[in-house]
Amino acid sequence: MPITSLYKLDHQIISDHMKHMKKNIKLFLTSILITLLMMGCYKDKGNYEYQDPNVVNIAVDLDQVDRNVFITADSIDLNQNDSLKVKLKLSQTIGTASGFDYQWMVTQAEASIGNPGQFVIGNTEELKTKITLGPNLYRLVVQLKDKKTGVSLYKHFAMNVSAAPWGNEGWLVLQEEAASDASDLSVITTRDGAQKGKVYHNVYSAFNQHKLPKGTYKVNVVNYATPMRIQKVSFFYPNGGLEVRSTDFADSAKAENWYVAKPGIINFQLNSAAGVAAGGWEYLINNHQISYRQVSAVSIKLPPLYFNPPFFGSFSLSPFVINSSNSDGYFTLYDQANHCFLMLRADNGTFVPSLPDVPNKHFANYTGTAANLHPTTGSGFDLNNMKHNLIYAENVEPLSTSNGYWNTFFRNNNSDSTYLVQFPRGIAYLNNFKTGRYFLKESSCPGINTASLFACPTYLPLPGGAFYYVNKNSVYTCKVNTLSGSSAAPGLTFPSGTLIKVMKIFKSGYVPASFPSTEGKVLVIATDESASGGGHKVYFFNLNSTGDIIGSAANPADLYTGFEKITDVAFKKALGR
Repeated sequence: MPITSLYKLDHQIISDHMKHMKKNIKLFLTSILITLLMMGCYKDKGNYEYQDPNVVNIAVDLDQVDRNVFITADSIDLNQNDSLKVKLKLSQTIGTASGFDYQWMVTQAEASIGNPGQFVIGNTEELKTKITLGPNLYRLVVQLKDKKTGVSLYKHFAMNVSAAPWGNEGWLVLQEEAASDASDLSVITTRDGAQKGKVYHNVYSAFNQHKLPKGTYKVNVVNYATPMRIQKVSFFYPNGGLEVRSTDFADSAKAENWYVAKPGIINFQLNSAAGVAAGGWEYLINNHQISYRQVSAVSIKLPPLYFNPPFFGSFSLSPFVINSSNSDGYFTLYDQANHCFLMLRADNGTFVPSLPDVPNKHFANYTGTAANLHPTTGSGFDLNNMKHNLIYAENVEPLSTSNGYWNTFFRNNNSDSTYLVQFPRGIAYLNNFKTGRYFLKESSCPGINTASLFACPTYLPLPGGAFYYVNKNSVYTCKVNTLSGSSAAPGLTFPSGTLIKVMKIFKSGYVPASFPSTEGKVLVIATDESASGGGHKVYFFNLNSTGDIIGSAANPADLYTGFEKITDVAFKKALGR
């Protein structure tokens, strides 16, 4: 046989043998694997029995909760400081309710609302707590963690927290209490007297368990941008001040925390804000000096938000800031020491116009004629030289009006001459006013030279219009006319001996789209009638289309009694309006 043929035969035999060996090895390994698997199964027999998963259904036990709070099984509606009780009803295929750990949490309801500071509010099976969160929409979440498996289950509730009745909309009435020798706050839950409100007494001490300091003399309501749904309420007292939460009047911050460094002298005179935009300016006048801070939706949530140090200058300011919403960072101010106006721009801390800080030189020289400034026959005025003391200032158009009119009242040192200067607020003044000054003669405006209180409506035609002032136990209505033609007559007369403590026009602070029909058309008066046995009262009077007061002291639009000595009154609007 040829060698090549032998080679092929041997190769074939070897190949067949190798295939046979591979087959045997494969069969051998397969048998070993099967044997191992069978052994493993035999050893673990009974350890892998099938179990159904634990299915848990979480619901509220509606028979065990307040149905006035639970609108539906998944929706909660309550007021701030209300108590909340939530009892769950579980149905599950394995185990019992005691097999879970519980945690109750409050989280944000949507991305634009930040998480509340009070995040975890309970860790018991049944939630019993007091909701002190500020008014807003939230999500209440309960976590059930299986003690055996560590698996967590969750149940969500929509939760709307509204302001307490006394922390929503109404009139704040600051009072001195004889028994406690301190002060406290009452709230009348009405807007304009059109609907009878309820009076809640001592709401400050009810929450804080202590009174306001003795001598507290002023309550301020500061409205920030409407979409922010945030307000500030502050109180002034001798050598100090206090900020509280607007929805329940809980203590928030004392005056020493309003500044990086506490001022040497604390003599607070005014706290308010300008602007409805997101970047409004809040200002504070302390001891005749102004401080301010810019408040935005971001900064207000990142306390502390300090006031700038006082703006020092050649001036000593009267406690009035003339502003409007269209240019809220421009403050028209009055220097009571040098009897002149000045304008301060808050965003860069400069005067407008940009002139050196020289008394009676903050504006360009007056460009009108000398006749316009004549003491008795002229009706113009020089911003640099007003000559007298500014005793009161108030807007006579809504602050949302672009550069709206303001009334400013001046009186000489001898208190025998009073006049009104009415002008549109601006962000620049040419100092050429030829009109706007009105003489208020004692003969035609009785008691004007000793008038202690003023109030100005916001709905009458301007320039001109009307205003109200107090002389003894009477409120006079003054119709503004050219030069010395203004005249006044008693609009209200209270019992002899009555002290008229506060007089305010209803100015809601709402954005124009939400103005009520009574905006600027209601006069609110607080009295001390204890001399005639009448006690302390708060009256509401409507005003007619020409500015006259409707009704009488014996026949007001509405009347609230039962107060102690009233010190101040301020309106607080509803949040988000």
